[in-house]
Amino acid sequence: MSRKIDFYCAWYCPFAQRTWIALEHLALTYNYRETDPYIKTERWLKLSRGTGQVPVLRITAPLEDPLTIPDSLHTLEYLDERPSSASPLYPITERDRVDTRFWLDRQGSSIIAYFYRLLKAQSGSVAAITAEQKMLAGVKDFSQGMSNSAPFFFGAQPTAVDFAFAPFALRIEILLAHYQGFQLPTTGKDWSRYHIWWQAMKVLPAFVATMPEQDTYRKRLLEFYYPYSIGGGQEDVTKIT
Repeated sequence: MSRKIDFYCAWYCPFAQRTWIALEHLALTYNYRETDPYIKTERWLKLSRGTGQVPVLRITAPLEDPLTIPDSLHTLEYLDERPSSASPLYPITERDRVDTRFWLDRQGSSIIAYFYRLLKAQSGSVAAITAEQKMLAGVKDFSQGMSNSAPFFFGAQPTAVDFAFAPFALRIEILLAHYQGFQLPTTGKDWSRYHIWWQAMKVLPAFVATMPEQDTYRKRLLEFYYPYSIGGGQEDVTKIT
């Protein structure tokens, strides 16, 4: 039975980009629906099941009620578990699947919130220094969790852990360098492993496909996140999850 996939996304959102990468990696046919999640219309709130946030996947099929999945990690789980999944997003072994869920949670609790805190903090302030230290520790911990077999987190094939973090790795590289003069270390075993991973992710076709209009993408990201760099933007992204 044919299933139609509508993907509600905002081009700038790293959480939605996670889902977008997975859709591209799995070579699924989908309808991209650019959405402004800040406009909380009754229709959008109903469609997003009250979250008012992207990403949202809406699956429709003849003779079935529509299936609506909000939240980036929930969409990754759905895509991995969907019927006839030929390319799993989660590793096959039980241990690696457990580790996948651990590292997905770890990204939120030890890196992402501190990335946003650093982006929003006044350069050189106590808040900025604290956020930088916390984020560095989180990224280093993430790198230490990687397989010794390069290039991806678990080795030769990318999985949900890679897709979930790549959008934030991109923003760490672009936004923090521009607004905070910050760059991740490059020397030492842990940082060398991280950069091997990041170089592999940067050229992964599924990832590249989620950055349309490549010649202006960096500029548009910098423009969109400017309010964050002066302390504005969403507040909930700085909360520890």
